[in-house]
Amino acid sequence: MADQGDPDAAVLAALQVHPAHGAVVFQALPGRRGAAGDFVVERFTGAAARLLGPALAPGTRISQLAGPDAEDLVPELARLVTEGGWSRLTLPSGEDPGSPACVDAVGVGDRVVGLICPEGLPPPVQERGFRALVEAAVDVVHVLDASGITRYISPGAAQVLGYTPEELVGRHFRLMLDPRDRAQVEQAFADVVAAPPGSVIEAEHRVRSKDGQVRWVHGRGSNHLGTPGVQAVVVNWRDVTVPVELRARLEYAATHDALTGLANRTLFIDHLELALATAARHPRHRVAVLFCDLDRFKLVNDSFGHVAGDALLRQVGSRLRGAVRPADTVARLGGDEFAVLLPELTGDEQAGHLAERVVSAVAGPYRLEDGRAELLVGTSVGVALSGHPPQDAEQLVREADTALYEAKHRGGGRVQLYSGALSESVSERFRLEAELRRALIGGQLRVLYQPKLRLADDEVFSAEALLRWEHPERGLLRPADFLALAEEAGLLLPIGAWVLRTAAEQVAAWARTGRGIGVQVNFSAEELIDPTMLELVRTTLVETGVDPGKLEIEITERVAVADLARTIETVGAIRELGLHVSLDDFGTGYCSLAWLQQIPVDIVKLDQSFTQRLGDDPTSTAIVEAVIRLSSALDLLTVAEGVETAEQLARLRELGCHSAQGYFIGAPMPAAELGARLPR
Repeated sequence: MADQGDPDAAVLAALQVHPAHGAVVFQALPGRRGAAGDFVVERFTGAAARLLGPALAPGTRISQLAGPDAEDLVPELARLVTEGGWSRLTLPSGEDPGSPACVDAVGVGDRVVGLICPEGLPPPVQERGFRALVEAAVDVVHVLDASGITRYISPGAAQVLGYTPEELVGRHFRLMLDPRDRAQVEQAFADVVAAPPGSVIEAEHRVRSKDGQVRWVHGRGSNHLGTPGVQAVVVNWRDVTVPVELRARLEYAATHDALTGLANRTLFIDHLELALATAARHPRHRVAVLFCDLDRFKLVNDSFGHVAGDALLRQVGSRLRGAVRPADTVARLGGDEFAVLLPELTGDEQAGHLAERVVSAVAGPYRLEDGRAELLVGTSVGVALSGHPPQDAEQLVREADTALYEAKHRGGGRVQLYSGALSESVSERFRLEAELRRALIGGQLRVLYQPKLRLADDEVFSAEALLRWEHPERGLLRPADFLALAEEAGLLLPIGAWVLRTAAEQVAAWARTGRGIGVQVNFSAEELIDPTMLELVRTTLVETGVDPGKLEIEITERVAVADLARTIETVGAIRELGLHVSLDDFGTGYCSLAWLQQIPVDIVKLDQSFTQRLGDDPTSTAIVEAVIRLSSALDLLTVAEGVETAEQLARLRELGCHSAQGYFIGAPMPAAELGARLPR
C-alpha cells in the first residue's frame, strides 16, 4: 500500500482485513463555501492498483480517475463526508475497461474509503472490513427493513441506548422510542420508505435507554430498498442530548426571568400578541394587561440589602401566580415591576376583580428566609383593556403603564383603570418632570433662607435653607408643588445634594465676611437611608471648607421612626462628622417622648400648630411647656416654628424656649438679603 503517513486506526483496520479486496482512500479537497469540491487519492492497496489499473496513483483526482462519471461521483462522495453512511459506486476497471469495478464507499471523517469487489467474491458490504469502517464512525448506522425491523445496528448505539446490537436486531425500532415522539418518528419512517432513492428525511426526537433514561437523537434516513446488496432503509443517527438541552436552557433564559422563573418582557409580549390576535377573531373576548409596581420596595433594599430584596421578589412572584387563572401569564419586567396578561375576558368587571385579587395577594407581611425580619409591602396596579378592534401589544402595554403611573401618583396600594383623560394628565406630569430635570442643570432652582432668632439675646444666629423652583412660566414654586414628582422621577437625591452643597457654600461665604451664621438643611427619608449620603456630607465639608458646627441636618418625626434602628445609626454618624441634627415637626407624628433618649439629636423643633395656639389653647401651651422642660432635662435645644405674633414670641421666651422662627421674625429670603440684615 502506498504510504502517505499513518492512517486512522479504523481506516487501517478496514484496509488490512481482506487482501483480495482492493481498498482506496480519497481525501476531500475544499471547494467554495467549505463544501468538498473534489477528492484526491491519498493511499491504496496493491489489490486496488490491480483492479483499477495504472491510473490509480497518490494525488490523482477522482475526476481524472472516473472520467465522465466524475460529475456524479464528487457530490456523492461529498455527501458521505458530511452526512455519513455508505454508497455503491462504480469506477473504470483496469483489467477490463468495458466492465466497471464495483466500489462500496463509506465516509470516515474528511475521507472516503472505497472497497473494491473483484469478480467472484461477495460484495464488500458483507465483509468485516466494511463493517469495521461503519462501526468506527461517529454516527450510529441503523439498517431496517421496510416494516421497521432492525437488520443491523452499529455498536455505538449501545453507548446511547444501553442495548447491545444483538438485543435490537430483529426488533422494531419502536423499542427505542420515547412514547411522546412515537407518532412523529413513525411518520418520518413512512416518509423515507415512500421517498425516491437518494432522498434524505431528517428527524430529531427522544429515545429511551434500557434503564429508562431519555436522550435526544438526530437522524437522517434514506431509502435504499432498491439498492442491490442493501435493500433496506439506512438511518444515520447520533446523540444530540447535550446541544438540545443547552439550546433549551438558552431558549428558557431568553424568555424567562432568572430570579423568579416568571416570563420576561419578550415572552410576555409574544403571549400578548397572540391573545390580541385571538380577541380580534372573537369580538366578545377582551384582553387586559395589569402592570404592578411594589410600594416601598426601595426601602427594603436599602434597609436589608439586595439579598433580602431578591427573596421578597421571589415570594411576590409566587403569590402573583397563585392569584390569577392558570391560563394567565405572569411576568417580571425588571426591578420590582411585574405584569399580568388576562386573555379571553368576557366582561370588564373580570379585569377589576382579578386586579383586586392581585393587590390583596401581594399585600401583607413577608418573612425573610432567615426569619430575622417581617417586611410589609404592597402593590399599585394599572389596568388597560383591549378595545374593538384590539390595540396593538405595545399600545396596550403603554396604557397599562400610564394607569400604573397614576395609581402610584395617588398614593399607591390601589387599582387604576386606564382612560384617555389619564394620558393627558400623565403627559402633563411627564412634561413637568422633564422641565424639572432641566431646572436642576439649568440654574432654575433657588435656595431661600428663613432666619432663626435666639431668644436669649434676640440675635439671628442661623437660618433654614428652603428650596424653591423659579419656573419660567409658573413663577416661584414651593416644594409641595414638585417634590412628589421629584421622588417619582428619582430626582430627590440629586436635588438634595445640590441643596446641601449650595447651603454649605453660602455658610462658608458668610464666614469669610465675618458673619458666623449657620444653616439647617432638610433631609428626606430617601436621603437619610441612602448609603452614599455620609460620603456626600464628608466630601461637601472638605470641598467647601465650611465649619461642620455651622451645618444642621433636619429630619421629621415620620422619617425618624420609619426605621428607628437605621435612624439612630445614621444620626450618630452625622454628628461624628461635627454636624448638628434636629428633629423637625415634633408632636405631629408618631414619635414617643421616650425616643428622644434613643435618637441622638441635638435640637427639637416644635411644630407650628402648637406655636400658633399658644395663649389661646391651654392644651397646646401645656404641650409646649412639657416639651421645653423635657428637652432641657435631656440637654436638647428647642426651636418653635411658625411664630406669627409678638405675643407668641413673648410667651415662648417666658417658657424658656431657646430659639424661634416664623414670618414675624422673617420670611424666607435670598442669601444676599439675609446677609445685609446680619451684623458683621
